Amino acid sequence: MTEHIDIVLPCYNPNSSWPDELLKFDNYIRPHFTINYIIVNDGSVTGDINSQIHTLTQKNIPVTRVSYDRNQGKGYALREGVKKSKAPFTLYTDIDFPFTNKSMEDMLHTLTSGKFDIVAGYRNENYYEKTISGFRIALSKSFRFFIRKVLRMPISDTQCGLKGFNEKGKTKFLDTTINRYLFDFEFIYTSVKDKTISIAPVQVELKDNVVFSKMKGKILAQETMNLLKVLLFSRR
Repeated sequence: MTEHIDIVLPCYNPNSSWPDELLKFDNYIRPHFTINYIIVNDGSVTGDINSQIHTLTQKNIPVTRVSYDRNQGKGYALREGVKKSKAPFTLYTDIDFPFTNKSMEDMLHTLTSGKFDIVAGYRNENYYEKTISGFRIALSKSFRFFIRKVLRMPISDTQCGLKGFNEKGKTKFLDTTINRYLFDFEFIYTSVKDKTISIAPVQVELKDNVVFSKMKGKILAQETMNLLKVLLFSRR
């Protein structure tokens, strides 16, 4: 008997090739798991996402669609998608499936082992060999140093966009409040503080053709404020 998993995929103006990436992954993973995809259209203004989803369903790909008009941010989109999850296990990643199929499979096997409430992907040093700007490398390494040495958290790569959880971890995720980049940090930080939650890091690898988005100065400033909010006011 295969395990049932809901995979939540937030999207905002996604690359037109995303359905192909989903199909490639589905063909790879389908013999081992029963998957339902929850696609959250976070106020996209380009592309015909509804038509693309319809094409997927015609190919017998089970999809639950969530959509709203105004862009709210990845954290908000994921919470809206996770609310729709009915499977015993939920995993989220980006709609272009930036991680290798083997990484996704490792995450799912660890998640469904029943030993952990949360599984969190972490990227090794090879991540910095991808096509990534010097500024982004410095920002990522500085933040990971802060998490590891100052906060002394066991998981330093909180911003890896691949995580999964059972029902207990799901409740913790839905308690997050940040709508944009640092929702991942908030999720892991508050979960680590809760000694009743078990978390497993799983090493993952990005595909070679991944394109990284740019972080604007305004967003960086907003996320700095969100970081302070989490550190000062987060609940157990």
